[in-house]
Amino acid sequence: MQNIFKNFSLSTLALLLFLGCEVSDFDLQDNPNYLTPESADPEYMLNEVQYLFQHFMKWMIIDTDDVMRYEAMTDTYGDIVPSSVMDGDTSKEWDTYYEALNNVRTIVDLAEEDETLLLHSAIAKLLMGYMTVTMVDYVGSFPYSQAVNSAEYPNPEVDQGPDLYKMVLSDIDEALDEIDRATFDFSTDLFYGSDKDKWVAFANSLKLRMLVQARLASADIGVSDLKGEINSLLAKNLIDTQEEDFQYEYSTVAEPESRHQYFQRAYVSGFDEYIGNYFMYMLKEAKSSPDPRIRYYLYRQSDEDPFSGPPYLPCQDDDYVDYCYVGDQYWGYDHGESRVGRGDNLLRTVYGIYPGGGTFDEDQFIDAPSTTDNLGGAGILPLLTSSYVSFLRAEAALVLGTNDDPVEQLESGMRNSIEKVISFGGVVSDYAPTDTEVDAYIDEVLLDYADATSTEERLDIIITEYYLAAFGNSIESYNFYRRTGYPSNMQVPIDDDDPVFPRSFPYSDLEVQRNLSLSQKNNYEKVFWDTNPDGFIK
Repeated sequence: MQNIFKNFSLSTLALLLFLGCEVSDFDLQDNPNYLTPESADPEYMLNEVQYLFQHFMKWMIIDTDDVMRYEAMTDTYGDIVPSSVMDGDTSKEWDTYYEALNNVRTIVDLAEEDETLLLHSAIAKLLMGYMTVTMVDYVGSFPYSQAVNSAEYPNPEVDQGPDLYKMVLSDIDEALDEIDRATFDFSTDLFYGSDKDKWVAFANSLKLRMLVQARLASADIGVSDLKGEINSLLAKNLIDTQEEDFQYEYSTVAEPESRHQYFQRAYVSGFDEYIGNYFMYMLKEAKSSPDPRIRYYLYRQSDEDPFSGPPYLPCQDDDYVDYCYVGDQYWGYDHGESRVGRGDNLLRTVYGIYPGGGTFDEDQFIDAPSTTDNLGGAGILPLLTSSYVSFLRAEAALVLGTNDDPVEQLESGMRNSIEKVISFGGVVSDYAPTDTEVDAYIDEVLLDYADATSTEERLDIIITEYYLAAFGNSIESYNFYRRTGYPSNMQVPIDDDDPVFPRSFPYSDLEVQRNLSLSQKNNYEKVFWDTNPDGFIK
């Protein structure tokens, strides 16, 4: 997908949302009937659904980046995934989900009486389906059927995860039919510009992702022949090129804030987080030469020796720390390191040009807020890309014996990811990787795969490369880590040899207080497709 903001910028979206405020309500849990077919403008409403969708997905990713070691976790699992995790002052993922649901139901109702809205309805169902699957993957079961209808259901009861998966699969089929019959466009489609073929590719790819995700419990979602279902999808239009990648693009606009969240975190003022040492080690040291994407993913603010302080890394000479410092000014923290607040905000390694729209690392060693050669926050939210689809296909081929060749899909996943990253932002630099370096990286992985002696060893290699490609979308990592247990060398919190990994997220604390049908759940409870044993991952 290229330049989705060509005809419609985020500032224009904000204006449309403002103009459409008479049909919007931001307390939909209390006033679910405020939006009605009689009072709603479907164009404005679907604009708002797109905005709410990216807001929800962005914050779910932010919530999981430290769980999955892309950022360093500087506390315990219980503290970083508390009962208030979806109620943040700016995030509010829980309420955002139900605001979107209310809008989508109104759009679908309108489309039943107006065939010019078929594409609107299809897009709304697909976006809502992706959000719903994400909610299932994070919290398991939650109110859906009775939700946003407080007049009839003041305390909506939960729908079970498998039933919600079945519902989304059905909605995808309905959306595909509506796309096929649609003759009118959605004029401000921020994803695909009303390109119906690309929406079809996304719909099929989302279904593939769901089937692979639920492969350990496919009978629970009514799939008796999982291999056959996936083989059927492989013969259809799937996301297999960068032009079809499902992603959300941000701009450089600061008011209203439209820049990528990573840019806001690192380039506006001092970086308050740390990049995870495990992730930096995997990029820098895990293979014979550094990952071709490392200078795109990460930007080093300083060339000071982190042990020369103060400020300095607190882990110097500690025996129980796994990495402490991976070298070459890649300044981060280990998983579970809690000694923070050392005044090194402008010395730490931060996000690079991809996907957050920051700076490409050319050994500038200038603190991020002072850099002028960056994309100004015009990054992307990579949601379902051709590389992700290839890794899913590789997993299915290896484990289920589907019609794909796992080696071909593994190579495709790596090449699609590396090409996407190193072409991002139009970087021209002597520090950019050469074709020879890219080929050497891929050949090393393929040789390791060929030398592997078991299916589990091969799956570990596939998922490890998926992990490295998924930077910027830790939703993917959180899912495949629980599904497969890979990458197998994931760093365990340094101060806890037997931690309780959050196999799911809690309900919104505010929702538990206002919905008498809900009682809070524990983080160690598993979602339906996670049939792996307790302690399986840490």
